[in-house]
Amino acid sequence: MARRVAVLSMVALLVAVTAGPAAGQSDEEEGKTLYDQSCSACHQPGGVGLPGAFPPLAGNPNVSDDAYVRNVVINGLSGPITVLGETYDGMMPPVTGLDAAQIDSVIAYLQALGGDSGSTSTTLPTAPTGGDAGNGEALFAGSVRLDNGGPACFSCHQAGAYSQAGAGLGPDLTAAFSRLGGETGLAGWLANPPSPTMQPLFTDSPLTPAEIADLTAYLAAAQTDAGPATTTRGFDWMLAGGFLGLALLLAFMTFVIKGPRPTYADRLRSRV
Repeated sequence: MARRVAVLSMVALLVAVTAGPAAGQSDEEEGKTLYDQSCSACHQPGGVGLPGAFPPLAGNPNVSDDAYVRNVVINGLSGPITVLGETYDGMMPPVTGLDAAQIDSVIAYLQALGGDSGSTSTTLPTAPTGGDAGNGEALFAGSVRLDNGGPACFSCHQAGAYSQAGAGLGPDLTAAFSRLGGETGLAGWLANPPSPTMQPLFTDSPLTPAEIADLTAYLAAAQTDAGPATTTRGFDWMLAGGFLGLALLLAFMTFVIKGPRPTYADRLRSRV
């Protein structure tokens, strides 16, 4: 199953990277298309941001600096920054899959948003409440299937107590809760995953609000490895199976195999 998901993820990534905006689009139109694909999950449609989680890009004075924006897109950004009087302390990973011309289009779109970050109407996701960390662990590990058929997180990611046994195809999510700004930021990320690998997998199979709440609760606990251990890990099964196999082999050698069978000549000599 993990191999099948890995192959699908690689194919999806190739499709997402090679599929560009429609021909004939202006720089701003192309930039909006690319922004919606790669940036809007965190910074929201229209660049309005998420309070306390992701800074707004519309009205952000840093956006006027082409070199600054290009560096953030290519290299990412971490640590506290202050935007329009509010401090944000998270980590933005590099945006992959964009060439230089596409980055310029995104910059053109962001600069065209103007100075009013509230001019674009959008519904900001609310922080999930009432999530169950035990349910979230089961969803993460894949012992409980996602309602809409999406792949389990553990197929590609690691987190908390599962940081030594995952497929390792995607980043470790142990610190995702704090890195993405807590409940609100993580909820927005799970509701619309921004990575080009995850988008094709979850566009038609989105997480439900209850699943988002449960996964958020689990990842909040996972960053201290304090999540409930209600789900049996695949690694433990392998280790237990190895010890069981060794024990059976030793028992077979001790009680079943009692040395080489005597030959016919040995039996004749024993009668003399």
